[in-house]
Amino acid sequence: MKLNDKEIMDDLLKFLDKSVSMYHSTLNSVEMLKKNGFEKLELTERWKLKKQGKYYLVVNNSTVIGFVVGNNEKSGFKIVGAHTDSPGFKIKSNPIIKQSGYLQLNTEVYGGPILQSWFDRPLSIAGRVFVKGKTSYTPEVRLLNIDKDLVTIPSLAIHMTSVEERGKVPNAQTQALPIVGLGEEFDLDELIAKELDITKDEILSHDLFLCSREKAKILGVNGEFFQSGKIDNLGMIHAGLVSIINAQATDSTQIFVGFDNEEIGSSTQQGAASAMFKDVLKKISLSQGNDEQDFINQIYKSYMISADQAHAIHPNYISKADPTNKPKLNEGPVIKDSARKSYATDAFGKAVLLDIAKDNDIKLQIFHNRSDLRGGSTIGSIIETNTGIRNIDIGNPMLAMHSINEMAGTKDQLLMIKLMKAFYESK
Repeated sequence: MKLNDKEIMDDLLKFLDKSVSMYHSTLNSVEMLKKNGFEKLELTERWKLKKQGKYYLVVNNSTVIGFVVGNNEKSGFKIVGAHTDSPGFKIKSNPIIKQSGYLQLNTEVYGGPILQSWFDRPLSIAGRVFVKGKTSYTPEVRLLNIDKDLVTIPSLAIHMTSVEERGKVPNAQTQALPIVGLGEEFDLDELIAKELDITKDEILSHDLFLCSREKAKILGVNGEFFQSGKIDNLGMIHAGLVSIINAQATDSTQIFVGFDNEEIGSSTQQGAASAMFKDVLKKISLSQGNDEQDFINQIYKSYMISADQAHAIHPNYISKADPTNKPKLNEGPVIKDSARKSYATDAFGKAVLLDIAKDNDIKLQIFHNRSDLRGGSTIGSIIETNTGIRNIDIGNPMLAMHSINEMAGTKDQLLMIKLMKAFYESK
């Protein structure tokens, strides 16, 4: 996948447009890996791995792991981790609400979206649908993306709001439900069946989300920025994929993982807090003839980059930035640090990455939250706690994080790929 800078950005925009849910971002990641020679593995089968072999596996349709086997089976793992999910709205069971002549969908908030950013724009529905399979324990999965402007969440007119109500966060249950139409009759399963060319009776269950209909785009007087939904964290997913695909094999096994459910705490089978990832690492190790003690040794020789978007200083809210650490767009990837260890970064992790960056002429920035703001968290500390693997948290600076339309710098995206590739190839 030898692409120039423009081709990389064009590919990223297409990736963002196609990744309307965590299931679609996982599928699109798999397509990139398959196109570049990665072979599929199943978590429930025995593995026979070969040196410099390229492999991938998928967990529960929404977590993807790709890896290149190293030349030395005793070496530690080099890992880049990100997440496939983004904040938004999940459609509830029995979702149809009928009131005052309107047909609405009953939804609940997934993660921490900026609710108001989802209002007054065309939305649709995407996710996965389970249909009857050969046995009760092997239902078939179909991915759904209704490719039309289907629903919207209208704002209340300013003339109908009091001064006290203006600017308040909408109530997610009563003020943020999407309208799908007018009348008394609407059957979501019938719509799903029509889209998937199946019968309604074949549908068993589904995980469905609202999704934006707007396309990713380059903007700015000199094309400095790109804007899209789900940049957090598909920007890091795409960068990690491009990096592992293009990195030269080394003694260490190189691993890219895109976990699901980071936005809701990671405590799922396919999330970073589960036993699954350590089991995958163990299978990689044992499949190369290592024993239990060899595997433990590998763990404590390993290093992981937890890659999740970072906050840039906002020109309209400069006071919200830390006084001495103010990441700027297009001035390089950001190391994220926190005394309360919401980020896994410590001085050792910084030393390693700063040295790699210096050797490859890549400028890095530093982010700390203001001391009176709690800030967010990532998969970094979760993986460090569950596996013992040393971690550093990094990301690219961006604006409007968790909005339906986020914004980041084009130069930073290319620099992140350069940094990740250098990390994979480092000794």
